Amino acid sequence: MEGSEKTAKKYSRRKDIIFRNTLDEDYLPFQSVKPSMKEYTQEELKKKDAPDIGNYSEANVMRTFKGKAAPIFNKDKLVYNKKTHEWYKVLDLKTDDQYNPTWASIMKKDGVDAIEISKPEEFDEFKNSLKIFINITKDGDDTMTIEVNPKIYEKFETAFEGPFEGAGAALMGCKLFFKGQVIDKDQNLSSIDGIKDGDYFLASEGFGKPFKFNRFPDVNNSWGWSNSGNSPDGIMFKPTQSIKVCGFSTFAARTKDSYELKYRVRIDGVDVEEETVIASGWENEHYYRHKLKGIYNAPAGSKIEFTCWIAESLSSHSYVETFSGQNGQNYKDIQNEHMGLFEIDSGGDSSNGTSVWSGHFPEIFYYLG
Repeated sequence: MEGSEKTAKKYSRRKDIIFRNTLDEDYLPFQSVKPSMKEYTQEELKKKDAPDIGNYSEANVMRTFKGKAAPIFNKDKLVYNKKTHEWYKVLDLKTDDQYNPTWASIMKKDGVDAIEISKPEEFDEFKNSLKIFINITKDGDDTMTIEVNPKIYEKFETAFEGPFEGAGAALMGCKLFFKGQVIDKDQNLSSIDGIKDGDYFLASEGFGKPFKFNRFPDVNNSWGWSNSGNSPDGIMFKPTQSIKVCGFSTFAARTKDSYELKYRVRIDGVDVEEETVIASGWENEHYYRHKLKGIYNAPAGSKIEFTCWIAESLSSHSYVETFSGQNGQNYKDIQNEHMGLFEIDSGGDSSNGTSVWSGHFPEIFYYLG
């Protein structure tokens, strides 16, 4: 405590010094920063006879901590006229020392003739964001409407994520539509033809049935794959185009109704999901198919690593035999809906035998894009 008091005394300033409103008036925690009695504008700092400036310059007079609003007008960018509901491109621009526009040459987005504006009231007719309403249809046909105000060049995946979470929906799990056309989440307002302030988007939760890629031509029925949970099985899928990962399968137990499964999904070295579940309800006799809690972006060329620990009981490491895949080295020749979509290699810290040739993870489930 004594050391902390000495440190505070060393770096604190006297209480009789008055600082700007945005600072704590009791002390300034850095003596190397010179306090200013007031905040000066750039114009004031340029005046030689400005009072009380002393040796302060624009560089060492403390400015406001409040973030400066982004300018609405930027050369070669679009702005939206809130009176006429038309889009304009800024061809040329002049600003004052505060970066406020004083003159601009603009042209309608689909026009040919430029017009000039220079009056404050003319600039006030424009804005760089739109009010958008989104009707979200969730599972069970439950519908809600949210309001968002994205900026013209802000990606929808950034602008919509927070409002979607606040509404209890997952943006990643929704498809976006505008006037019947699918909208990509990495688009922004500037790329949507015909959009106006107050327009509606539709968001449908769920992508429908995912695609499946099977990497094994054969299932080994002659002998069992031994699992105790002591060592993990793993594999790596590398997509040749961007996908969204939503599930995987492991093989079913040969003589049991269930087993315990701990799994981990890692994309480009980042763990995106890890869970322990009871695997049961074997499908087609040979598979346990697991839907992930989330849907995860995997760009083209990324490394998607699946790892699992399987046992009848993971706590006691009791053995369970499962089916397994074989002849996996021929995965490129197996008939799948998207032939050639994946390169497969060892991965996932596999030490229980799973490899490109044999073992677990016969299937990956995904959406394109």
